[in-house]
Amino acid sequence: MMGIPVTKSEIPEDDAPKVIVLKLPFDLEERILTFPFLHALSDFYPNADLHFITPKKDVEVLNLLPFKAFYHLFDEDEIRTVLDVHPYTANLHVYNVDLFVCLTNSFPDACLGLGLRAKKRVGFSDNWKTLVLTHKMARPKGHHVAEDFFALFQLTTGSSADTRLRVTSRPLLRPPDLPASPYYAVNLSPLRGAMIESEWIELLSQFDGHRIVLFASEDQVQLKLLMDSFIALLPKSNRYEFFIYKDWIELGRMLAYASGVITFQGACGALGAYVGTRTLILYDCADPQRTGPFYFLADVAVMATNNATFVKPSTNQSVLRDRVSFDMNAVFDQAAKLFNL
Repeated sequence: MMGIPVTKSEIPEDDAPKVIVLKLPFDLEERILTFPFLHALSDFYPNADLHFITPKKDVEVLNLLPFKAFYHLFDEDEIRTVLDVHPYTANLHVYNVDLFVCLTNSFPDACLGLGLRAKKRVGFSDNWKTLVLTHKMARPKGHHVAEDFFALFQLTTGSSADTRLRVTSRPLLRPPDLPASPYYAVNLSPLRGAMIESEWIELLSQFDGHRIVLFASEDQVQLKLLMDSFIALLPKSNRYEFFIYKDWIELGRMLAYASGVITFQGACGALGAYVGTRTLILYDCADPQRTGPFYFLADVAVMATNNATFVKPSTNQSVLRDRVSFDMNAVFDQAAKLFNL
């Protein structure tokens, strides 16, 4: 039976965990989607020391969280088998762990709690993980990723997370190279065939008199070579800028001050929603009901190619069919509603 939503632990302070260690996912999008869970746990145990075992790659995104935590980094190939667990935890120097929560499906990850001698070890159960976790549950089938983590929250705390929860990042400073005038951010990633998608030309041609910040995660040198010829095809009534970012904090700061973000699915969509900006996400392969950023404060609209209303008809009858493309007229209509254009 589900408990009553709470935001603060009702456990007597002497019994509440003082040291909590969490193993975060390697995939960046999934890591950002753990943020509602992390907010809820931090609120529930406000006096606990939080320790995140997290990939070194893109670790700066955790600095967007508005509460304090200790980061313990690992490289991609550093915790691959159970034989890697002991040397890693022995050098972690985290002691008296009251609670360990594994947010992945990995058996070696679950063993980290055993290596840390955590009193309570919580995670998703399957196969050998049942032997190393003190509290476990089957991962829900067909639910949103955040709801999977909320189920772990209930198992961990004995209380259900408030599904009305809407989280946002800490306040961010405006990037110094972006003036105060309103702008819309458009993510040109992913490049396909080393070219910027012609779909973006169709979409941007419908904007009139706006400031557009174009950005992408691919090699910036390659994009610079493509950018001049790409912008030459766009209507001259708009003003265009190419934003180069060194890390996810810089990108988050730019997105936080945008009047709206348009992007394909992935970490960028979750980041835009987390920093509080209205975000339109185009899902051409992933399932928005599984990975959409729906527990963040910002307004989010999703469009998926499994909805024929949003798909551009194809006349290609060959065996090698075109990639399913969005009807950019429908995308602009959705953007106009979401951004109040």
